[in-house]
Amino acid sequence: MKQIYRELMEQHGGSIPFHILGGVQTELRKRKKTVRRVVRAKRRKEKTKRRTRKRLNPANYSVGTIIRQGKSLMKLNKSKQWLPI
Repeated sequence: MKQIYRELMEQHGGSIPFHILGGVQTELRKRKKTVRRVVRAKRRKEKTKRRTRKRLNPANYSVGTIIRQGKSLMKLNKSKQWLPI
């Protein structure tokens, strides 16, 4: 047995405390045991919404076609214009 350990055993009565051997450091005692992570909320970029009225292309429809647009019914007349019914 090394001389250092023999002297320590004599000092402490046969068993050397762990903190004297260097197993526990004073910095570790002061440190918090749990480390909480900071969760940062993701910021969403808000896009401005434009309200646009959908215009139906009359060239794609034949005369007399009836289409529901929103809550109203629209009919295509001979001059290729949508009229509410």
